[in-house]
Amino acid sequence: MSETGDKSPSEKKISFEDALSQLERIVDAVEQEEISLEQSIDKYAHGMNLIKYCRGILDQAEKRIELISEQEKKDRSTNPPA
Repeated sequence: MSETGDKSPSEKKISFEDALSQLERIVDAVEQEEISLEQSIDKYAHGMNLIKYCRGILDQAEKRIELISEQEKKDRSTNPPA
């Protein structure tokens, strides 16, 4: 399936890094004007899906980091260094 396929990135279960790589390829192709207007629009739509997918991953990572930080603060307050 091409980059402009029907499935969203989350349905394909791609990694964050793979999604970023696809975004870079889309930007390069559009900037170099190697594709038609219709292809540009399709790639734009796919790129927007990739951005949404990446933001979701980043949001989850941020929440995990916040939880880890909160737990560390709790551990320090209940078990102060000797």
